[in-house]
Amino acid sequence: MQLNIYPEILEALKKTEQDSLSWNIDQASIINQTKRILFLNAHGVNLTSCNGNFLKELLASDYLLRDGIGLELGFKYLNLKKTENLNGTDLIPKILHANKDKKIAVWGSSDEALRKLRARLKDEGYHNLAPMQHGFHLDEFYLEEYNSVKPDILILCMGMPRQEILSGKLAKLEHSSLIICGGGWADFYSGHKKRAPEWVRKIKMEWVHRLCSEPFRLGKRYTIDLAHYFFIIYKITHCKKEKTL
Repeated sequence: MQLNIYPEILEALKKTEQDSLSWNIDQASIINQTKRILFLNAHGVNLTSCNGNFLKELLASDYLLRDGIGLELGFKYLNLKKTENLNGTDLIPKILHANKDKKIAVWGSSDEALRKLRARLKDEGYHNLAPMQHGFHLDEFYLEEYNSVKPDILILCMGMPRQEILSGKLAKLEHSSLIICGGGWADFYSGHKKRAPEWVRKIKMEWVHRLCSEPFRLGKRYTIDLAHYFFIIYKITHCKKEKTL
């Protein structure tokens, strides 16, 4: 990673700090222009070091919110302010509840998870649901679907960095909506994947539960990649001390 990327990564972290501090649910109200809510976690910081398009979309988002203990620790090392953990798994249901009459679309995850998700949302009184689409189409399909369906709220559950980059393409289209990059939200809220018990979340150990549940998929992310994340935080801190940032 080149040295000149550190100022932009720090800018994304500072934006996450400020957007998280100023966040309230009223900011998710539907208006006549597209808004994008993105989330940043330790994995996302790693991606910023090798994917300029992803970093660009983070910086261009309307709200970039802190997700997870990794960023909490990173903020501490960088002397940024402590913020609430505004992860999408917890926040998205609150946003939907505040906009229950709006047209909701969910794209991403698998067909099986989406069937379970639709059933749960209907049971909870969400009756204005657009057709749900799995996350394995080409971008052109989603661009056409967006213009056709015209959702008020669109939740992308495709994982980083694809969902963030696609959200940027959608934001350029004429229709206005609230676009949320939800990562694994559809899997967890549908019950397709089991989330950590509440007591585990309260002690900030949900990442351990996820690692134990999916060791082959997440093993590298919570070991080698986590070490890489803290190396990036260290380098930013070191550069700040040398006044090169």
